[in-house]
Amino acid sequence: MVNLISKVIKEISTSKKEINSNLKKYLNEIIVIKYGGSAMLDVKLSKNFFQNIQVLVSLGIKPIIVHGGGPQINEMLNKLNIKHNFFKGMRITNKKTFDIVEMVLSGIINKNISFCLSKKGVNALGLSGVDSKIITAKKYRKKNLLDPDLGLVGQPERINKKFLLELISNNIVPVIAPIGSNSKGTKFNINADLTAGFIASEIGARRLLMLTDVEGVKNQDNQLISELKVKDIQKLINQKIIHGGMIPKVKTCVEAVKGGIRASVILDGRVNHAILKELLSDKGIGTLFRK
Repeated sequence: MVNLISKVIKEISTSKKEINSNLKKYLNEIIVIKYGGSAMLDVKLSKNFFQNIQVLVSLGIKPIIVHGGGPQINEMLNKLNIKHNFFKGMRITNKKTFDIVEMVLSGIINKNISFCLSKKGVNALGLSGVDSKIITAKKYRKKNLLDPDLGLVGQPERINKKFLLELISNNIVPVIAPIGSNSKGTKFNINADLTAGFIASEIGARRLLMLTDVEGVKNQDNQLISELKVKDIQKLINQKIIHGGMIPKVKTCVEAVKGGIRASVILDGRVNHAILKELLSDKGIGTLFRK
């Protein structure tokens, strides 16, 4: 442990006092991490991510990983000449598209993550949300009458909390593909951000970390906002300080906080040791949301 902490001090340029102080907050606590973007696609960054997870586990922190895979799904659909469309950032998913989505998420990506973590000595278990009814979902309901039917797109309703807690209590890191099913056996493609936020709330995680390809929320002067209160979010959306693709990520963080977790964070997955810097240093590196 002493050698590991000394190594982390060098990697994130902080002090032993800071690490020990922050470690007390997170020891034996659950941290839900949404893994995607450059942190997944870039070879060096992905290796860095697996190293960070190894450190968390070695320090006694309990991660749950929920991953996306949009670019990889697009690549496979293009290879197979299957047309695919989006509506407001959500993939319109017919049966043919869903089969590819499930294959890429639950097969290629999920198993690669658990394999890479296992090589690091981490007891990781790659799972689809349909395994052991980890995610019970319902069909996504469109917001407006004129919106298109998204097909087999879902939103989570329940999780198998007991099963996940049993895995965690046995020092197993769940790696979850965002696929869910309903009581009739219909499977759904679920947004990974939404899935991570929902699991964090339902399981009572200490933190939700959303790895993205941006530094966090920035103000009108393009400076990072290090912390935001839930009550201030709508005003920032109205002022278009929070806009575009950042809106659904922010709303996921806000809903997770409203759902009971202490805080959620949007942080830049392109930064080396982003997770360690956020959790084990006093400054952090992203935008933190709390009540």
